[in-house]
Amino acid sequence: MKELSLKQNLLWNTVGCLTYQGCQWLTTILVVVLSSSYENSGILAFAMATGNIFYAFATYSMRTFQVSDIENRFSSSNYVAFRVVTIAIASVACIAYSLIIASDIATGIAMAAYLLFKADEAFANVLYGIDQKAERMDFIGISQGVRGVLSIAAFSAVLIACGSLMLAFLAMFACCVAVTVLYDVPHSRKCDAVSLRLTPSICGQMFRLCAPNVVSNLAYGAVATLARQWFGLSYGEEALGIYAAVATPCVLVQVMANYLYSPFLVPIARSWTQRNKAELRSQLIKLFGGMAGVIAVCLALSALFGAPVIELVYGSDIADYSWMIVPAMAAASAMAAAALLTDLLVVMRRYYLAAGISITSLISCAVLMVPCTDLWYMNGLNVVIGVSFVIGMAVGIAVLAATRHSHHG
Repeated sequence: MKELSLKQNLLWNTVGCLTYQGCQWLTTILVVVLSSSYENSGILAFAMATGNIFYAFATYSMRTFQVSDIENRFSSSNYVAFRVVTIAIASVACIAYSLIIASDIATGIAMAAYLLFKADEAFANVLYGIDQKAERMDFIGISQGVRGVLSIAAFSAVLIACGSLMLAFLAMFACCVAVTVLYDVPHSRKCDAVSLRLTPSICGQMFRLCAPNVVSNLAYGAVATLARQWFGLSYGEEALGIYAAVATPCVLVQVMANYLYSPFLVPIARSWTQRNKAELRSQLIKLFGGMAGVIAVCLALSALFGAPVIELVYGSDIADYSWMIVPAMAAASAMAAAALLTDLLVVMRRYYLAAGISITSLISCAVLMVPCTDLWYMNGLNVVIGVSFVIGMAVGIAVLAATRHSHHG
């Protein structure tokens, strides 16, 4: 199959995936607008936070490893079959976790329903890896765009019709499963053979090789999850719902950064594997320049228009908190930079260093979250998240520089 250019892949991936993430963000607005209080918003925030933990287990953090497997150590069918195994394991663990951590049984059931939606998303992710490695990210963009529109339509319709957050999550799940079956599977098969093939030996190798990546992604996602869930348990679901309403739009900077660098991963992996230093340097300069530009633009837009837009969407009740969008954007930018750094280390096969950055960030969060929220209340969440990732990256870069120096010495 003919490969698309880097620019074409970047455009398709960015437009489609931003559409999907924009629609996911709209759910955080509509759950407030279509509900009588902020309680449903708090439940959704809990579900999304738990969904992040589930997603790290379910995908086994293999996307970067998969697309950078230039030497084809494992087949596409191996990756697909392994994804079925990891989704099954993650489902059991995280549904039990949802029922334990939820404040009541209704919240736990709603969170479990949301995990079904995330399970389909995790399966689609391995198909996207096949598309990306074939450099046909137009398939990914179209799939994501359609998923976004259908899921927000289903969520809104069900919430309006019966007011049940659980049924709204199930409706999103049903729409997205249809896209997986009718679009994603057939198009991935155009890129490579897709079936379920996995031996115990290969399964064991995949578990072992990607275990550090799972630890890295779990620790990475747990930074915001730990801070938010602790805040929600300490100050109540309504307080967490208000924070989520202001801060959730800032996830777009993480999304935009990810969609910017994702098309670079296959070319960078190819250059790294072939030891083409000139090409690798050129790609990294473009990538870092683009990342810096995206972060700068997002920070500027949030400073100029963030608070007025938040107040326009949610009303004057949230005016006392709308200013937090700027520090929330700064925290999200730190998360985006950390994600890029750890993914590049995975491409370089420096799995343990990538995990070290995320673990350092999580330890920093655990130490800082109580004093930061005591001092700055909701804005303390932004401080602890941003500072934790900055500390993690600083330690990781220092170790990388030291080991390179030692190696060359």
